[in-house]
Amino acid sequence: MAKPIRNSAAFPWRQAALVAAVALLVRILFWAPASRSLFMQTPVVDASFFDQWARALIDGRPFETQAFFKPPLAAYLLALLYRLGLDMPGVLVLQLGVGVATAVVNFAVARLVLSPRVALTGALAAAALPILPFFEAQMVAEAWTMAFTSVSLLLFLQAVIAPARRGLLRLALSGALLGLAALGRPNVLVVLPVLGVWLWRQGRASAPGAHARATPWWRAFAVTAAGCLVAIAPATLHNLRHGEFVPISANFGVNLYTGNSEDADGVSAIPVGVRWDGLQLSARQRGAATPGAFSDLMARDALKWMTAHPGQALQLTVKKAVLLLNAREGRNNINPRWLAEKEGVFVLARWWPGTWLLLPLAVAGLVFVPREPRLDLLRWLVVVQAAAILPFFVAARFRAPLLPLAALFAAAFVAQVLEWRRTDTRRFAVAVGVAAALFVVANVDWYGLGEDRWLAQDEFNLGVVTMRPFGDRQPDLAQAAAHLRRATELDPLDVDAHMRYGALLLMQARPDVDRVTALAGAGRSGEAAPLVARAGPVLEQAARHSARVLEIYPRSQLSALNLGLCRLLQGELARAPLGPSSTAADEPAALAAVACYAQAVAAMRTAAAIDPAWNDARQGLQDALRRARSVPAVTPVVAAALQRLDAR
Repeated sequence: MAKPIRNSAAFPWRQAALVAAVALLVRILFWAPASRSLFMQTPVVDASFFDQWARALIDGRPFETQAFFKPPLAAYLLALLYRLGLDMPGVLVLQLGVGVATAVVNFAVARLVLSPRVALTGALAAAALPILPFFEAQMVAEAWTMAFTSVSLLLFLQAVIAPARRGLLRLALSGALLGLAALGRPNVLVVLPVLGVWLWRQGRASAPGAHARATPWWRAFAVTAAGCLVAIAPATLHNLRHGEFVPISANFGVNLYTGNSEDADGVSAIPVGVRWDGLQLSARQRGAATPGAFSDLMARDALKWMTAHPGQALQLTVKKAVLLLNAREGRNNINPRWLAEKEGVFVLARWWPGTWLLLPLAVAGLVFVPREPRLDLLRWLVVVQAAAILPFFVAARFRAPLLPLAALFAAAFVAQVLEWRRTDTRRFAVAVGVAAALFVVANVDWYGLGEDRWLAQDEFNLGVVTMRPFGDRQPDLAQAAAHLRRATELDPLDVDAHMRYGALLLMQARPDVDRVTALAGAGRSGEAAPLVARAGPVLEQAARHSARVLEIYPRSQLSALNLGLCRLLQGELARAPLGPSSTAADEPAALAAVACYAQAVAAMRTAAAIDPAWNDARQGLQDALRRARSVPAVTPVVAAALQRLDAR
């Protein structure tokens, strides 16, 4: 393996302090307004999952009794930080501090591959990126995985230019940190073969006699790979103990399916909710009951779809490539645009130096900056990791780890263009022209990510947050209803918003229905009229939202059950005037009650047909039939309606 020339200059700690200061300033400017957001005070989506997992670890309760479905790093780190006494804001502030340290490490990496001036410029550009603190301030693994991969790369580069006796230790530590990062983001393992190929190429390019002075490439790679395997071994062993060979986590298949199916849009995940429940139910009914089997099934379904629809798959891949280069941040858990426009986090605004400026220059740098071994390593790390995103879906969270290295290529491109302006006008013109075209590609909103419908999920998440207690905050159902209603207005196809809003309305109407039933049973149905007038429209609205879910996604068994419950409670309201002394004059009330119960029975049967093993649907069906049969047959018409219901 050829030994690159060592940078003889001492590490410039004053410049490193400047990088740290810029990174810290951006994070302060981010955190000052962002800390007031409920999203920074209550875990949502993936963060909520990891929070619950961490608290289960602290309490010694079982959380996952199967192979890991999600990568375990975030949960175990959270459990450690909770044990140290940190609350959610404390964790987020710590992670922002980790981001500052990572910016300095990125500067150290840059010093090993670029000229001092370009290294400082690129590191400052990365330190000023606001999308990085956006992810550091979430209870997911990104702050830690980016730190681990940055230090891993620094150790690797130091190892290949250090004496062999020190280099092997650094290579082992580099591999171990890469493995730790993979425990939070498994696709980081694509870095390992890139390192291996680079070492092999360097070994082939070594001058005669170089092997006597440097570590052979195969030994360097073996040590790095061994360190990586040791780090991920605990997760692998955990999964083996639960009967499945899953190296880290079993979410590969569903991520592949999310990016390659009839409903895939290239940017959206499948959040926990209606579609997720339907996907898991379908997998169980097809015999995939464990995380590994579920992943395998989803991967097969994705590959089958791509094989059957090659044109659509190619079109979707092209779309994802454009999205990967686009300045618009594909939402994942939280939309950066929400914080910028609704919560006053101005560093996330479009005018702040961010991906809109960085990405075109970075891509141009990847193309035009001249080749050099260590810089080529970074080039291939960026390209291969970017390509590894395309089979799945492109969200801001997935491309964020590429940005620190991309910033170095952006700085290198600017420096190269300035040099060509003096020495080679032809290359200067071509490079500037390509960069201008890339600016267009990056800054045109080709797929409408700036439309308000993309904020519906944030309204939905706020609705979920305000429905639940967390810490000292109590639920606010009125505020939750407002957020969920707004979500359905922003995106009428958001099945989760319709389902949750309908369920909340159902819950709000139930106390009034119970009171009406109690009054009717006491012979005081006349007093129930105001309650009937209040609960009736709420139940009808709840039923409409549940029915809307079934129109969009017919396999939502929970929405079918909720629709059945709405109709059942409407039947209770309709029959309130009925009693032991009912007469033919009560026929309209009796018919209205039977009609509602009939609709409840139909909805419950739909839920039971979707999931025949679901006990709630079977019990709901029996309850609806029982209540319908208790309606007094005050006229032959009512009796005939009851007979038709029994005959169905």
